Amino acid sequence: MRPTETAAASARIGRAVHRALEWVVNDPALDRDQAAEAAAREFAAPVEAVRHGVAAIVEHPDGARFFRGPQIRWSGNEVSISDAGDVLRIDRLALVDGAEGPVWWVLDYKLRHAPEELDEYRVQLLRYRAAVARAQPGESVRCAFVTGDGRVVELV
Repeated sequence: MRPTETAAASARIGRAVHRALEWVVNDPALDRDQAAEAAAREFAAPVEAVRHGVAAIVEHPDGARFFRGPQIRWSGNEVSISDAGDVLRIDRLALVDGAEGPVWWVLDYKLRHAPEELDEYRVQLLRYRAAVARAQPGESVRCAFVTGDGRVVELV
């Protein structure tokens, strides 16, 4: 596969995983594999890759707390927020009870295993966090990448 074909295939997988995650976290009764299969068809992505990405993210001990459980006070997927005239789309925004009180978590799904190593990704995520902090003055706001293997990589 040529580099442009590989990038296009990765992008299709990423969009399909995003879509399936939207569905399964909004409807806990929804079968995760069926959601992954439907999203894979929608984006012409390999079913197994989408299934693996969704399972890794929602089952990994680091990330599961952002998707299900009584600690989540509020959550949204593909949340739009305005910043300097631009509309930003946050993959997942969740208000989660933590040891020191409620925390807004700005989460960005990146299937690449080390997204924190790319300046472009870090700048984007920090911008999202700053926009949420301005929208929620005085509240705790943190941000992290959720990787394709389910790890949560916080940026500080």
